[in-house]
Amino acid sequence: MDALIVEPSPTYQRILSRMLESYDFKLTFVDSAIAGLRQLKLQRFQIICVAMYLPDLTGIEFCRLVRQQNVKVPIFIVTSETEPTLLSSALTAGATDIIRKDDLPRLEESLHALIPLGPFRYNISGKALYLEDSLTVAKATDAKLKRLGLQMDHAFSIAQAMQLLGDNKYELIMTDIVLQDNETGIDFIRDLRADSRFAQTPILAVTSLESINRRIQALQSGANDYISKPVLDEELFARINNLISSTRLIEQLTRERQRLLELATKDHLTGLYNRHFLTELAKRRFADANRQQSALSVLVIDIDHFKQINDQHGHQVGDKVLKRIAVMLQTLCGAEDQYVARFGGEEFVVLLTGYDLQRASELAGQLCQSLHQLQPEGIATSASIGVATLATGQEEYFDEVFARADKALYLAKQQGRNRAIAL
Repeated sequence: MDALIVEPSPTYQRILSRMLESYDFKLTFVDSAIAGLRQLKLQRFQIICVAMYLPDLTGIEFCRLVRQQNVKVPIFIVTSETEPTLLSSALTAGATDIIRKDDLPRLEESLHALIPLGPFRYNISGKALYLEDSLTVAKATDAKLKRLGLQMDHAFSIAQAMQLLGDNKYELIMTDIVLQDNETGIDFIRDLRADSRFAQTPILAVTSLESINRRIQALQSGANDYISKPVLDEELFARINNLISSTRLIEQLTRERQRLLELATKDHLTGLYNRHFLTELAKRRFADANRQQSALSVLVIDIDHFKQINDQHGHQVGDKVLKRIAVMLQTLCGAEDQYVARFGGEEFVVLLTGYDLQRASELAGQLCQSLHQLQPEGIATSASIGVATLATGQEEYFDEVFARADKALYLAKQQGRNRAIAL
């Protein structure tokens, strides 16, 4: 894309150049209206920035002449004027917008509106928080972050920043190092890292200090990166992109790890623990119970006549019945010291740490009653439950106690089902 800058001041040529180059505009500079009109005959431009006062014409007159040539390109007049009549005349002449020299970030906002995707190679969205005691700096940074796709909240103090953090979720936190009222960005970073809610939120420290020790201190306090003032746009964009992309990659890897963990430990149908996980967990719990001589019980649960449910209603309905039963079991046996697993088919096992035979038998009776009343998918169901407990003063392991509970289950089936038997 190409931009024409009609500006006699070298200072403002440099300022506008930095803004437009960050959008990958190729710039053409002229210092007069006549030169600008001549350049428009030689080349097509996607944007024009023109000063209000030029050596030969005013920006308003230049704008009017451009529009007479039926040129549709956006024209921004840059001025320090505040007179409403003059500004109204500029808009009437065909200016797209009037940008005051003390509010140049508005030009970036306008560019962002004209070029929503901008030139950037980054895929960023969300919100950022910037702790900065200068409103001018904050406004300029806000315009830059908008171009990246980030909405920015601004805080003047640590207290204000912490309040915003309590009400919002941020993809990025930025902080100046030197703040007002004897506060520092170092203090803010330490406060954030001391709070588990923000342990993984990327923090970018912004400093005008040349002190290497201060930068190291910011990093040691928990900042992920730092950038020095005056901030170069492309450097800022690259650092923010790296921080947010890295954080998202870590989050993605964490989710993938959790998914793989669930695949390895959970039953895919019911979401309960699977046989392998409970067997491995039981080995550790039985070793602890033997060492501490504490109570530990096992329930083996089998849904009565489940084959008939599958035969009469189909396997899809049978799966729904198992899911409903699993939810009920997890609700009644979901305490921290209780573990429910689907062992296969219609068989479930519950590991109860700290439960002696009496407590385990009482819970098994409650489960029988609740299962009988459940009627999942409108189908009458019941269960037989075998109960066994680690023998007092005797070293036993899961396989032995499970075998006793399984034997008790067999007796419950023999005695008419829909009951719990303890051995």
